[in-house]
Amino acid sequence: MKHAAPADQTPAPASSPETTARRRFSAPKIIGIVAGSIVGLLLIAYVAGSLYFTDRFMPNTVLGDHDVSLKTSSEVQAILDDALSDYTVAVSGQGFSMKLSAKDAGVSFDGQAIVADALGNTNPWLWPLEITREHDETDSLAASSGSSLANAVRTAVDEFNATATPPTDAVVAFDEQKNAFAVQPEATGTALDADAVAKAIGSAIASMQPTAKLTADALQQPAVPATDPKLQAAAEAANQLVKADMQLMMGGDVAAEVNPALVSTWISFDESLTPSLDEEALVAWAKQLEVACDTVGTERTYTRPDGKVITVAGGPYGWLTDGEALLELVKEGVANGTVGAVDIPCKTTGTAYNGAGAQDWSARYCDIDLSEQHVRFYDETGTLIWEAPCVSGTPNGAHNTPTGVFWLNQKASPSVLKGTNLDGSKYESAVRYWMPFVGNVIGLHDADWQAAFGGTLYQQGRGSHGCVNLPVGSAADLFGIIQSGDVVVCHW
Repeated sequence: MKHAAPADQTPAPASSPETTARRRFSAPKIIGIVAGSIVGLLLIAYVAGSLYFTDRFMPNTVLGDHDVSLKTSSEVQAILDDALSDYTVAVSGQGFSMKLSAKDAGVSFDGQAIVADALGNTNPWLWPLEITREHDETDSLAASSGSSLANAVRTAVDEFNATATPPTDAVVAFDEQKNAFAVQPEATGTALDADAVAKAIGSAIASMQPTAKLTADALQQPAVPATDPKLQAAAEAANQLVKADMQLMMGGDVAAEVNPALVSTWISFDESLTPSLDEEALVAWAKQLEVACDTVGTERTYTRPDGKVITVAGGPYGWLTDGEALLELVKEGVANGTVGAVDIPCKTTGTAYNGAGAQDWSARYCDIDLSEQHVRFYDETGTLIWEAPCVSGTPNGAHNTPTGVFWLNQKASPSVLKGTNLDGSKYESAVRYWMPFVGNVIGLHDADWQAAFGGTLYQQGRGSHGCVNLPVGSAADLFGIIQSGDVVVCHW
C-alpha cells in the first residue's frame, strides 16, 4: 500500500560541483601563495645581503683602531693609507723612550692584501649570523718595517746604554759571609738589547698600534746563568785551595793572617774554570809583608816613660824578615791547608814587635837624648834606674854622634880608644869603661878630661869624636847595669 508524503516535508536543495571545489581548495592555495611569497622575499633578501657583504665588512668590525663596519674594501684601503701617513709609535719602558713616525721606521703594507685577508675571515653567505657577532680583524694588519727601523732603534739604544748598567754573568767568587767560594748569581742590569727592542716595536707596527711597551724581555741578558753546572764544580774545586788559616807571628804578636779570604785573592780560573794558585800574586803579597814587617833602619815614633814623644830612624837594630823563607812557609802552608800560629822566619829579631813605625824594643833600654845631652836607662818594668848628663860628638859633619836604634855590642874595662883627628893626626884615649853600640868605634864611656857635662858644651868646642862622654862615676854605675845585647836608642 502506498503512502503519500507528509504535506510539510520539503526536499533539500542539491550542491553544484563548482561550489564544492571552491570550498575545498581556496584556503590552502592562499596560504601557499603567501608562504611562497614570503620565502621568495627572504631568499631575495638573503641573496642580496650575501652579495652586499661580499665586498663589505660586517657590522661591529674593527681593524686596529679603526671602525670599518659596513665599509667597502676600497674605503678601508683608503682608511689604511691615511692612517699610515699619520702613523707614529711611542716606545716606552725600562727607563727608555723614543717616538718613531712611519717614515722614520720605514713602515709599509699591502692594503689590498690586508683588506682581502680581513674580508676572508667572514662568510658573506652566513651574514644573518655574522651580523650578530663582533669582529676584530686587527690580526690581518701586516705592516712591515725595513732597515730604517733597525738603524733608528740601534742608534737610540746605543745612546741609552752608554749610561746603563750592563748585565753580569754568574761567576765563582769568594763569599766573605760563607768564608768560601760560591756561585754569585747573574744580574740583568739596565742595558737594552737593540734587537729585542726592535722586535717589540716591530710587533706594535705590524698591527699599527700607537704604543710599544718594553718589558724585561728587552733587557740584555747575561750569557752565563747561575745554573751552569761548571760554576758549582769550579767553586768546589777552589775551596780545596783555601783551607789554610795561619797566624804569622812576630815577637809573639800577630803580624799577618793567611786565611781563606786572603788566599782567595791568589786564586785564578782559566777558560775552563779550573782554579789554580797564582804564585805571582802570592810572591807580591809576601814581598809586601816583608817590607811591612821589617823595622831595621825604619822610622819609629814612641813615647818615653817620662811622656816625651820621640821619633828616631836608622841603626842596625830591629826585625829583618827572611823573604825567601817566608815565601816558602806560606806556599807550603797553603798547599797543606795549615791551621794555627807560625813564626815568621827572620834574619834578625828585636825584643818586641808592635808593627811598623812603632817601638820595637822592650821596656829595658838605654835612651841617649842628644837634644837634652842626657842619658837614661830603664829596666824591664820601664822604671828609670839610672841617668846622667853627657857630652856627645862635635856637630861638624865628621864627628856627629850617629842616631838610630842599636844593640850594645860589648863591654870592656879598661880600654884604649884610637882614632883620627880632623887634621889627620892619630889619637889614643884610655878609658875605664867602654860600652860601644856602633861597631867598636862609637859608644858610651867615661871622660875624665871633661870638666862638665850636659847643656851645649858639645857645641862649644868640648864635643867628642862621636862617642857619648859620661862622668866617671856615672859611667861606672852604667857599666854595672847595662849588658851586651841591650837596646840603645840615640836620638835628638
